[in-house]
Amino acid sequence: MEAHKEECCCEHHHHEHEHHHEHEHGHHHHHVVDFESLNRAFYIGIGLNLLYTFIEYAVGYRINSLALLSDATHNLSDVASLFISLIGMKLSQKAATQLYTYGYKKSSILASLINALLLMYIVVRICIEACERLANPPEMVGSAIMITAFIGVIINAASAFLFYKGQHNDINIKGAFLHLMVDALVSVGVIVSGAIVYFTGWHIADPISSFIVAIVILVSTWGLLKESMKLILDGVPSGIDSEEIKRCLESHPMVQAVHHIHIWALSSDKNALTAHIVLKECVNTRAFMEIKHELKHRLLELHIAHTTLEIDAPDCHCEEEKCE
Repeated sequence: MEAHKEECCCEHHHHEHEHHHEHEHGHHHHHVVDFESLNRAFYIGIGLNLLYTFIEYAVGYRINSLALLSDATHNLSDVASLFISLIGMKLSQKAATQLYTYGYKKSSILASLINALLLMYIVVRICIEACERLANPPEMVGSAIMITAFIGVIINAASAFLFYKGQHNDINIKGAFLHLMVDALVSVGVIVSGAIVYFTGWHIADPISSFIVAIVILVSTWGLLKESMKLILDGVPSGIDSEEIKRCLESHPMVQAVHHIHIWALSSDKNALTAHIVLKECVNTRAFMEIKHELKHRLLELHIAHTTLEIDAPDCHCEEEKCE
């Protein structure tokens, strides 16, 4: 019994050491998340968009333009979206508690889902407004509106650029990036339709450009919405091939079979896996730890940062003493 306790203790110590090693290794491995530059990107993006909203409100109020005032209100959703993503990112870095044993990692996925739903709401709003403008054409689009919209394109595109790198690997950052790109697109729509109306007097160009913008938003956001829903429901994250992972585990010379594989996203940039592995022969604890370490290392290459493996040995009925 004492020997077993010692063995467990040794295993626990080894596991801790291994987990620490794996954690460190994970940080130096695939797509390292640079939280500092992302933090900066969020603050710059929020600052720029607040400033732009203020300018739009001021100009819209001054020239009595309903289009600018409604766009300024819409631009506030950008600020809200960035705040949601920022809170999601900050929460996902918080330490685990007794109640939340994984910490708040999944909050970044929740943030991306909220952002996707916000973008869908914007699509609906744009379509409703476009239908209303089809019925009664809006005020003449003046040069002031076009200039303000042009500033909007620059500010939103510049803000989106700050998140361009991070959005490839993190669905939460992708939500913020898409929101800013959508706003830049809406402003481009205002400029194009404004120019057409200004030069040709063809008023229908305004709602038509709105419908085109709505379709583009819908197409670009659909993937984000689907992926967010899947990750919230613990589906296998995109870019992870469960068959390849099974093959990778079974290719180890000591592994006979693998079953009960579960792969899910811990957060918007970290994946986890649990699996049962059947070994070809009975091994002692030290050999098992070696095998486990090799398997975890292989899985890290396949973007699985957190692995829990359970050993099944159907033909192993040896006594503990013999295994020692």
